[in-house]
Amino acid sequence: MSRPLPIRLLVGIGRMLRGLLRGSDRAAGGVASIAATIGQIALICLGVHLAADQLDDRVMGWLGASQAFLDEKLGEALGSAAESVGMGFDAFTVWNKVPLVAASAWTALVFELAACGILCAAFLLTTRKPKLTWSHYRKALSVHAVVLPFTLAGVLFAGGWSMSMAAEDLLPASPITPWAAGGVGLAVLLRFGLPAWGRAVGALQSSGKARRDLLTALVILPIGLLAWIHGVPFWGWLP
Repeated sequence: MSRPLPIRLLVGIGRMLRGLLRGSDRAAGGVASIAATIGQIALICLGVHLAADQLDDRVMGWLGASQAFLDEKLGEALGSAAESVGMGFDAFTVWNKVPLVAASAWTALVFELAACGILCAAFLLTTRKPKLTWSHYRKALSVHAVVLPFTLAGVLFAGGWSMSMAAEDLLPASPITPWAAGGVGLAVLLRFGLPAWGRAVGALQSSGKARRDLLTALVILPIGLLAWIHGVPFWGWLP
């Protein structure tokens, strides 16, 4: 016996609404996943940028010190040699012609872009639920497997700390503002940083290419060290 028309209409509308809700749930899950990935990338780039800014200052200091050293040790001799052949005193002191600001900025930029690419690829090119176990990590143990987790953790902490400082600047001044800003940074770190770190470390594998692993480590290690030194607030709490 067929159902009355009103009942059939109600059943049809109910099925249609259920299908729409299921579709919206899947769409919302996809949007949330994309948003989480974008947040992870942004947090890494923020931490890397903080470290690269410090690298820029240090490279310029090293270049300036190198110029002064070369001037002291070789400047007089090369200047006299240049004058003896009818050239200007500074003709052979080519290091003084290097623009320090541009050289340090480009060096820091190269390291920043390379580190962003390596660290983002470390978790983007993995499964969302890798095997984060000690036995799995021990099998993948290498220079890269030591440097990557260390660097990524420092960069993520630096990114979270930067978010805390930004939140503190935006919030009205009060005794609880630093605590609220710290809560924002911690929430960002737990929501975006911890899953990214877990995915990257859980997906580590022994590549068998020691030279490439060493080169990658040399690129990201300066960023990691500077992120830990300048981007993590713990040092300011020490006596």
